[in-house]
Amino acid sequence: MDRKKTILQNGLAGLLSQGITILFTFVTRSLFIKYIGVELLGINSTFASLVSTLSLAELGFQSAITFSLYKPLYDENRSEINDIMNIFKLVYRCIGILFIAAAFLILPFLKYIITDVEVDLDIYIYFLLQAAASTCTYFLAYKRALLYADQKEYISKIIDLSISVIFNILQCITLILKQNYSIYLILKILQVYMSNLIVYLYCTNTYHFLRKTKINRTKLSEIWKNTKNIFAGKFSGYIYSSTDNIIISAFISTVSVGYLTNYTTITKSLKSLIYNTLNPIIPSIGNYLIAEKEGKGREKAFLLYTHIRYLVAVFIVIPVIVLSDCFISIWVGEDMILSHILTILLAIDFYIDLVQSATIDFINGSGLFRVDKYIEILGAVSNIVLSFILVHYYGIVGVLAGTVISQIVFWFGRSYIVYFQCLKQSKQQYMKYWMKHIFYIVHFIIAYQLCNKLFKIIPLDTREIQFIIGGIFCEIVLFIYVSIMFRKLKEQKKLLKIIREIIFQE
Repeated sequence: MDRKKTILQNGLAGLLSQGITILFTFVTRSLFIKYIGVELLGINSTFASLVSTLSLAELGFQSAITFSLYKPLYDENRSEINDIMNIFKLVYRCIGILFIAAAFLILPFLKYIITDVEVDLDIYIYFLLQAAASTCTYFLAYKRALLYADQKEYISKIIDLSISVIFNILQCITLILKQNYSIYLILKILQVYMSNLIVYLYCTNTYHFLRKTKINRTKLSEIWKNTKNIFAGKFSGYIYSSTDNIIISAFISTVSVGYLTNYTTITKSLKSLIYNTLNPIIPSIGNYLIAEKEGKGREKAFLLYTHIRYLVAVFIVIPVIVLSDCFISIWVGEDMILSHILTILLAIDFYIDLVQSATIDFINGSGLFRVDKYIEILGAVSNIVLSFILVHYYGIVGVLAGTVISQIVFWFGRSYIVYFQCLKQSKQQYMKYWMKHIFYIVHFIIAYQLCNKLFKIIPLDTREIQFIIGGIFCEIVLFIYVSIMFRKLKEQKKLLKIIREIIFQE
């Protein structure tokens, strides 16, 4: 029950924090388009992808550190926790310095990446300012990993939320009154710095036993082994999330990135909302796998967690497919609506990402970084190769299709690792896992068709009314459908039991 309360507490903090962040994202984006223009919006999105490229310097140390903290936190071994955090501090400071150098080294190549826009001194300054916001993280944010692994992430979320509200209001005022992109970026730097500084000071005050000591070389070697394996995952994650914008910018146009990011802002914002709500479960998975040795118990936990993620996908992804064009027309105008096939491809990617992330969390919780890296490399290579090929024939559709195919590769490979390395199950159980997902996908398609047909018969008095009524009816239809069709499913019964226990304190 204590674990359930901790997960719920962290999840609600993440939901509230990300929900408000998403609200400000759409408000500032609307003001950005109105007062600064879609051209700079495309540049902003492309630079964000380039900064993600530089972030590969992190090499996966944070994931390795988080995994390394699970056992000493479980055992309350303060000496080992202190050794790990000293290693993290040293590594992140070195990475921060490398990040700054890399940002300057990439400047001469901007003219080859930014197309349809003149690359002048202002463009270089914009890029360096955007990179500076990420640089702050490497010098102050390393203690966040301790809060996360210790299942106290809600504290950093509350701090982030408070700072975010203040600075987002300032950004909105700046966009309206000054219409100055440089000031907008400077405020972003200050927001990141202040948020990380307050979290740093809180952790310093809370974890009194943390002190500067000599680097434990044995522990560093152990963490480095995991980091080398995690790097493949970091690289493939970058390929999946960041290269699409760069390829579209280089082979089609930078302005096209601005149009597409109106849609990807929807999916990325919802992903962030979901991940910030579900992320508190991951440290609990790590602690659970340390305590639970029996394979059947692990498989039941994995299937329950997968079912939760599937339900989230049903209630989020289906409305995205049905309502996205309507939302875009209300938000930024009819002329910003793109082909519906792009919405479908983004939704497929969104669905797979949500459901298969259960495998990622169990792999990370088990520390199976070495075996996972081969799947990561295969998925990353397939994504970038297919995107490069298909962009010449199908444009943006080809780039997104390459991303979807790579997601399928990730899913098959990671599910194999989970069943045979983490859960130690038979081929028969693995086949049952995929039969269940076929069952899930069939019901997902049926539920989508019901919602889509209902949406089309809603009166078209105004787009706003259609969007609100359509969204409400979608969720009602999905709730009724799930309640009826999944009522006999073991995972559904278990989930309802857990919800009753939390609500009624059973």
